[in-house]
Amino acid sequence: MKKFFGNLVYLLMAMPLGIVYFTLLTVGFSLGAGLTITLIGIPLLVSMIFVTYMLGDLERAITSILLGVKIVKPEARPARNNSASAILTAQLKNAAFWKEFAYLLILKLPLGIISFTLVIVFVTVPLALMATPVLVAYFPSVDIMIYPNIYVNTMTTAMICFAVGLGGGFLSIFIINALGAGYGKVAAWALGRAESQSAAEAVTTASS
Repeated sequence: MKKFFGNLVYLLMAMPLGIVYFTLLTVGFSLGAGLTITLIGIPLLVSMIFVTYMLGDLERAITSILLGVKIVKPEARPARNNSASAILTAQLKNAAFWKEFAYLLILKLPLGIISFTLVIVFVTVPLALMATPVLVAYFPSVDIMIYPNIYVNTMTTAMICFAVGLGGGFLSIFIINALGAGYGKVAAWALGRAESQSAAEAVTTASS
């Protein structure tokens, strides 16, 4: 169940985090680009590049803590010069940076909307069905509509709803865990490499 709750929290957090990433990166880079004719624009753009790195680190940490997927951070270092400008130039030439940037800016929010919607449906519907016996017991005069023209007003039908909700709850756990695993793979692809994949490549290189 620990894995399930980690997946659940991650999927629920995906949409608000996506909104934060999209807003921060869009406003920051747009403002920096618009101010390039002044002395403020270029430093702001450089600052936003480092903000992108920090957001990527945050996303890797969240993925590791909640999904258990440890992602190896991609590094791009210049061959000789280790100055800040050389490191920044090497990072900008690295395709991994742009993949990470695209994930944070473009992909995270729509994936978050999808995951948030699915989790709300798969959690609330089974819980609502399992609550019908309690509602019928304490509010017997109330007809509970669970579908157009379908009402629950007896304990027998309420127990049927409870059984359906219980089965749906187990199915929801499976679906949410599957979604978490899928989102973990997407994050590993966009933000670096999964630690197990990196270790396997190191073993392959050593053996060859």
